[in-house]
Amino acid sequence: MSTPPTARPHDGSSISVWASIALVLLVFLAYVPGFATVPPLDRDEPRYTQATKQMVETGDYVQIRFQDAPRNKKPIGIHWLQAAAVWASGDGNEAPLWVYRMPSIIGAIAAVLLSVWMARAFLPLGGALIVGGLLGATVIVGVEARLAKTDAVLLATVVLMQGALARVWLREAKGWAAPIAFWVGLALGVLVKGPIAPMVAVLSVLVLSWRSGWSLVPRLRPLVGVLILALICLPWFVAIWRATDGAFFANALGRDFLGKAATGQEGHWAPPLTHAALFFVVAWPLAPFFVAAARGFFSERSAALLFAAAWAIPSWIVFEITPTKLPHYTLPLLPAIALAVVAVLGSAEPPRFLRRLASFALIATPLGLVLVALAAPAYIASAVGLPINVTGILFSWVTPIAVVAIGLGVVAGMSLWRGRAALSLPVVGAGIASAAVAQALAWGLIVPNIAPLWVSPTIVRTADAVSSCPDPRIASVGGFNEPSLIFLAGTDTALTGPEEAVALAEKECVVIVSRERTVAGVRAAAEAAGVTLREPATVTGFNISKGDPVRLTFFVKEAP
Repeated sequence: MSTPPTARPHDGSSISVWASIALVLLVFLAYVPGFATVPPLDRDEPRYTQATKQMVETGDYVQIRFQDAPRNKKPIGIHWLQAAAVWASGDGNEAPLWVYRMPSIIGAIAAVLLSVWMARAFLPLGGALIVGGLLGATVIVGVEARLAKTDAVLLATVVLMQGALARVWLREAKGWAAPIAFWVGLALGVLVKGPIAPMVAVLSVLVLSWRSGWSLVPRLRPLVGVLILALICLPWFVAIWRATDGAFFANALGRDFLGKAATGQEGHWAPPLTHAALFFVVAWPLAPFFVAAARGFFSERSAALLFAAAWAIPSWIVFEITPTKLPHYTLPLLPAIALAVVAVLGSAEPPRFLRRLASFALIATPLGLVLVALAAPAYIASAVGLPINVTGILFSWVTPIAVVAIGLGVVAGMSLWRGRAALSLPVVGAGIASAAVAQALAWGLIVPNIAPLWVSPTIVRTADAVSSCPDPRIASVGGFNEPSLIFLAGTDTALTGPEEAVALAEKECVVIVSRERTVAGVRAAAEAAGVTLREPATVTGFNISKGDPVRLTFFVKEAP
């Protein structure tokens, strides 16, 4: 067994510290566009926000519920963070969506900063900042930074945990600070998303101990770690056990976790190597640099590469063999890949073939993603039968910003093609900037303005417009029961059948919203009940979670 080296080798980067800091700041700014303007994105995001909203409404911060149903899937951590953001806003259950998203953007920014700190265990500051910049600019981190879900916060907890583990493994840790940071990161990860952080930790420690000696385990101070885990996690675990009589753990572990491990839950089955294929899209701009560094992964023998391999490879294999797959599952492993890439490219330049391949990817990826982003509104508009304003798209701010994103990709790709160092500013700096600009374009200008996508906000606005009373209750008939509608319209939104909806409209200020297939049923139920309904509006849209167009008819009770 060998003792891991502790020296930080020069990473070969020609980027100054200030230029590297500018790259990271650029990544931070890239998260802002769309953060407050993109409506809730079905289905996971509004499930989280609605559960938190109900906690605020009821004052019950132990049980997780979606309307009347218990939501026994993930632990409480993200809901407490979102509830804290709501409390800080002072808006209570009227808080806008961006307030619920605050923990995610803070988590993403923290993950980038913690990645720099993690990489400093192995690299000089310039290289460590490139690790943070590459991570922060990736498509999937940009997505999770804007959505009120668990994954950006989970990423921050895992990077804290692994950065501390690196220092203990390298024997750089003095005293108790690093072991405590490791266990705090692990405990917070458990409270945010259950078993993912423990899986990464256990597999990393096993591989590192196998390669470098089992003294790593006692140096992590496991007895103190158990105490930290108990202090952070046990109070809520006990409370939720008592509140649900153990049902939370039966569902979260037995149905959700083991169900995903054994079968492709909720239609998300995919074969092995799906994550490897998705990596080249969701991890742009990191992916082209991964290609450039590929040969070095087999020839390099640095501590950074060994640590990154222990972190990423075992957990990646687990994700690949698990039947249920979603693009964000491998997010906690991307900092390790960024570390490995910078460590390899900092010590040796890529061979000609890989340089050419990476150059092509740096140019083609932003071009392809921008074209997809521009084509998406046209496709969705045509799917729901709406006119397509091509001229309005091309002669708006979209086109010049798209040209900038593609142009930066060309600068990065051509600079690498012509022999510039992979970690030089014209290559990695332009590559990161290209990703940041493209994502700002997509989230800031394109996505919020694809009106047919945002069916739930349209329903709420239309219901307010057609109702004769303020704040009408919505009764949805025919199967449009997306979580975003519940979050925006209110916890009392009724998901029901024609007869029940008509009965509600007879007694309360209710707007009935029906899909086409149940319009006749609503009319028949109203006639049978002797209730006169008028049909003041219809809306069309595109149900993003199901991938099909929808047409909705509004019914309100005729005023006497």
